Amino acid sequence: MSRPTKGTAVVKANGEVDLGTAPRLWDMLSQRLHGSGTTVIVNLSELEFFGATGVRVLERAQLLAEDRHTLLFVFPGECRSARRMLDLCDREALHVL
Repeated sequence: MSRPTKGTAVVKANGEVDLGTAPRLWDMLSQRLHGSGTTVIVNLSELEFFGATGVRVLERAQLLAEDRHTLLFVFPGECRSARRMLDLCDREALHVL
């Protein structure tokens, strides 16, 4: 996690987001979304794999962000599985960069 500007947090995931690791991603996002920032960016560019459970985490995080009046953006970068999974979900539900 980094803070490039005041009010902005970047959560950078690496490795894989699957059934076993998705709860850790949720914990990180939930902590940031309960913080005092106004923008959270989820950087998936260094992932090797991003599964359907990761999409569920992002959708849940988006709902929490809306409740907290926080902007949530997802950056898939060059991760093919993240791009594929995000292409399958509702583009209006998630703000994909």
